[in-house]
Parts: sequence; C-alpha cells; structure tokens
Amino acid sequence: MKLVSFKECNEIKIGILHDDVIYDLRKVYASYLKSQGDNLAEKIAAVRIPRNMVKLIEGGEKAYEAVTESKEYIVSMGNKAEQELKGKKLEDVELTAPLIPRTIICGGANFHDHLDETNRSKPDEVEFFLKSPLCVVGPNETVEHEPKVTHKYDYEVELGIIIKKPGRFIPVEKAFDYIFGYTILNDISARSRQVIPWGEENFQLRFGEGKNYDTGSPVGPWIVTADELVDVSNLKLRTHVSDELRQNNNTKNLIWDVPNLVSYYSQFMTLQPGFLLASGTPGGPALGSDVELGADPYEREDGVKRGGYMKPGDVMVLEIEGIGQLVNPIDKVR
Repeated sequence: MKLVSFKECNEIKIGILHDDVIYDLRKVYASYLKSQGDNLAEKIAAVRIPRNMVKLIEGGEKAYEAVTESKEYIVSMGNKAEQELKGKKLEDVELTAPLIPRTIICGGANFHDHLDETNRSKPDEVEFFLKSPLCVVGPNETVEHEPKVTHKYDYEVELGIIIKKPGRFIPVEKAFDYIFGYTILNDISARSRQVIPWGEENFQLRFGEGKNYDTGSPVGPWIVTADELVDVSNLKLRTHVSDELRQNNNTKNLIWDVPNLVSYYSQFMTLQPGFLLASGTPGGPALGSDVELGADPYEREDGVKRGGYMKPGDVMVLEIEGIGQLVNPIDKVR
C-alpha cells in the first residue's frame, strides 16, 4: 500500500493512493464500517485512523488492520470507488511529508563509490548521526538556499526505513519484523559546515551544523508499506539535478544492508514507532568533486555527470525503484 499525508482545508490528513487517486483514509474506513452495519462507524474511524502518520503507526496491528480493510474496500468497489468515496486525482492533491518522524537516524559511509570519491577508507562499523525532524519538508516544497548557512548545498538520495514497533538489540534476522515501510529521504548537506579543513591534510566532520537546518530533509512522496515492497535488496537509486544525472546506484551495493542497519542502530537506543532510518547515500554528490574538501573525483562510466553544488533555481529529482520520485526545487527564500 502507498500511504500519503495531504493538506485539505488547512488540515493534514492521511490518505491512501490507489490507481493515481488519493482517498481520505478515515472517510473510507468509516464508509467501510457503515457497510458492515456499524452504528459507531464515524467514532471508531476517528480513533483507528488519526490525522498523524506517526500516531497511525503507533496504533499497531489494529490500526494497520483498518488500513488494510480500507484498501480492500476501495478495490472491491472498482470503478465506482473514486466517485462514491470522493477520491481525488493525485495531481489535484497537495502532498505533505508522509510523516514527521520522531527522530531521524542517518547512515553514512555506506557505499563504496562514495567512499572512493571522498578519499575515505571503509569504517569498521556503521557511521551514523541524528538529524532533527524539524528539518523535514514534503514533496515539491522549496529547499532554502540560505547563504548564511552555506554556499555549498549538496543532495543525497537515501532509502528511508520507517520503524513500526519498539525494539532494542534487534537480531539481524528479525529486523524486517520491525519495519513499517519505506520512503525517500534527501539528506541535504551544508558541506562548508560539515567538512572543515584541520591542519594541512586532515578534515574535521561536523554533522550538527552540517546536517541540521530548516528544510534540510525532504521526505516523500509517500510511504510504501513493507508488505508491498518486500524485497529492498535490489532497488535502483538515482538523482537528477536540473535534468543532469548525478547519482546512480543500487541498494544491492550497500555496505551494510537494511537489516544490518536496523540491528546496529538498535544497539544504542530503543527504536520507536515513527523513527526514520536513512540508508546512507551512494557516490555522486558534489562533495565527491570538491578537491578543496579532500575529494578524489574519478570519471564514471554509468552516465553520472560530475557537477558542482546546487544553485538557486535548481530542481532535485530523487528516484528509488519501487517507491517513486521525490521532487524539490532549491531557491532563495529571502
């Protein structure tokens, strides 16, 4: 299933996407309950289907059962569904970020091509850092190009992994049991803040100011639930910046795959429903061409063009196979 958050009458609602039509999930579930003769349909739907995606995930099995029944109800109505359930065409709906996660745990140094171009060796364990949910924006929202933050804004396509239930010390073989679904995350990076020359040949990495600022985490366009996207071990990832191919890789090339990331992060903190884990990005960001910041760029043979940092007016199109496209412009806002 594809779950969205969308804005309607100045209110954020949860929707379900089916055949390029978005349905208000709470209304659909209430309609389904009425069809089953339930006199408390509206009240039950309001409890089972909140207006907040994290709250829905926290609702556990009962909430998910309601989502599944709603999807089956839409399918069962066939061609009548759009009119009778008041669905809206995707292009007519204002999508927001599918969720504002409780926290974001980002992986780093997780693709060999990114390590090679930034002149780094493979670490012994997963590199990770936290990113504030206050940075999150949705599809088509403008990312701020704010010179006071940096003049080196960079893009990073990453697979977003959404946790569905609490877990600590999760075994690798049990990791998928804790995953609600997947989305796309663009880990916008302020490279002049993140990578600081330190002496003649060394660099200091500062993930706080290098990764956390307004609009620095576009997420979307929706969540694909784990029962629909069962195999995430072989998904293509691409980034285009103003029609130029800048990143091109596959999750099969992750150094630490999805279950290993989930397991590793859970060693340090109890993962909670609504946590968003990011896979790390492949090679191709502008950092990989920035020799001032230690890069060792090499010619690629996969169509990726070595490019500079983003300029006001650029448009980022991030794509992950099985999920879709996350599109965001970047521009000055002041």
